[in-house]
Amino acid sequence: MDSLDAWRQRATQVTSRWRGAGRVASERASNSVAGGLSATASVASEAYTAALDWKNNSEFSNWLTNHLSNQHATLVSKAMDAEYLRTHIGGGWHRLYDGGHSLAGSWKAVSSSLPDLGALDQLGIWANEYWKDLITTRGMPILILDHADQVSEYFKHLDCVNVAQLIGGEICGVSIYCNWNDPAKLVASATATECSGMVLANVVAPLVSLIALGRAYFLIKKSQQDDLQGLIAPAMKGLSRSGATVLLITVIPGGFLLHLSSGIVISLAHGYVWDKGNENKDAILAMMKGCLGNLQNGLPGLRGLPLLPQSGGPALV
Repeated sequence: MDSLDAWRQRATQVTSRWRGAGRVASERASNSVAGGLSATASVASEAYTAALDWKNNSEFSNWLTNHLSNQHATLVSKAMDAEYLRTHIGGGWHRLYDGGHSLAGSWKAVSSSLPDLGALDQLGIWANEYWKDLITTRGMPILILDHADQVSEYFKHLDCVNVAQLIGGEICGVSIYCNWNDPAKLVASATATECSGMVLANVVAPLVSLIALGRAYFLIKKSQQDDLQGLIAPAMKGLSRSGATVLLITVIPGGFLLHLSSGIVISLAHGYVWDKGNENKDAILAMMKGCLGNLQNGLPGLRGLPLLPQSGGPALV
């Protein structure tokens, strides 16, 4: 009887261990999958911003316009374009100058052209007309400009906001959510978005990414770590990742979907190479030092130059 009880106890212990091992393995697999999905979603949002802004997001904006908008001229749209129709001010950029496409100007055009309608009906018509212009590539102006001032194309695009850019801002928020509790990843994602957004004249996503920078600063202060030098390497990682993505999109011919998929691939590859370089940075520096030494021995004119240090600079993350 004692042997039977001992056997049962032993079986219970073995079963408990197997259950514990299975639970640990399941948690590791779940965390690995969740981490992979989070990393993919983060770089996908950054790649979207870069792919979207290529050629002023014209491809995606044209698709949205064709599928989600009715662009027929109406009495209200003519009222919004009244100054342009009268003076042809600004040409294709007249929304930045004519005053009829700001929030106040567009509402004034609706109320003046349809004075007999109630406020709710006017609001519905205004929303429809504003949407018709907001969804296009040129979008709607942020600030009304003085036409006497000559403004470059870059700053004209920077002064416009459209639906495609607003979608990009929301997708940028996905990256912030995925990295919400990791200040290094927040900084890397924010700098990547800032880089592509400012290079390609998108003002929405870079403004949203400021939330990530604020959150990263809050986490560092909360952990009572006042040294911000540790964020230099994540910032460099984000900048180099975004730079590689923008360069790839510039070089590769194709449309939005090809650029988006290529941007995701290059971002994931960049992260892998960066992490591997961080793990083996001492060996890489030693190899570079040896190559530079061989080069100096072969070229007498370079012998006075100092060799690369064995280690230095901020650590990669």
